[in-house]
Amino acid sequence: MDDAASVRLHDFDESLPLSPAGPRLWDSRIDKRYWNMIGPWGGWTAALLLKAVLAESDHGGTPVGLTVNLMGGLDESPLQLSTRPVRQGKSVEFWASELLQNNAPVAMAMVTLGQRRETFSTHEASFPEGVKPPEAIESVPTRPGFFTAMFEQRPVQGSAPLQENPDSLTRNWVRDHQARPLDYVLLAGLADVFAPRIFYRSAERRPASTVSMSVYFHATPGELEAVGGDFVLAEAKARRFESGFFDQHGALWSRDGVLLATTEQLCWFK
Repeated sequence: MDDAASVRLHDFDESLPLSPAGPRLWDSRIDKRYWNMIGPWGGWTAALLLKAVLAESDHGGTPVGLTVNLMGGLDESPLQLSTRPVRQGKSVEFWASELLQNNAPVAMAMVTLGQRRETFSTHEASFPEGVKPPEAIESVPTRPGFFTAMFEQRPVQGSAPLQENPDSLTRNWVRDHQARPLDYVLLAGLADVFAPRIFYRSAERRPASTVSMSVYFHATPGELEAVGGDFVLAEAKARRFESGFFDQHGALWSRDGVLLATTEQLCWFK
């Protein structure tokens, strides 16, 4: 065995296997290390759907948008992914990525890829003020058997969960537990690293799950490379809880104040 073959993948990469199964078809499997209550963590599913598109040899550009619909619960049965280029233009490409289990669709995504180029650039969003560096904050103890054990988190701001707090804003430094270098696939996963916002407004433990999530990738490849395996600041807040659904919007920042990604979610609760 040569040195390249003997190098062990990071846990996150090991959890997202893709084996060719035919034209635009890929076989995969569940990884219980990224489990969340009764099924896979939604960020893992989003990352797998995006990775399948990026594995197609004729894709062009880098991710600029991802919308995932989580349509059904997953068990430990084998998975199959299918991809389809809906439209491939010179500047923007649109791909569909579908996840099937037991011959039924359980999740699907629309992936937007773009050819990034030098243009006019300005920034209106601002890095939060008064944020302590991660080195000044203790890590949160992890709970074995849940996806949160695969990430290191250090809380910056926000009330404790399962309380009737005045708002649901939280900010946390977070990174892969092995300090895996950041790329678009991991960034897609981190866009769902937030606990459901209902946990921060209600003292009652309520079932909740993500129905749909969109991620907008603002970071250039060079900005991701500059982050490497460092912490990113993850902030999230809801706007309204009503009739069994709530929204959730978030942002991911580098410690240098670069806005890496923003996300919007629609979540169900009981």
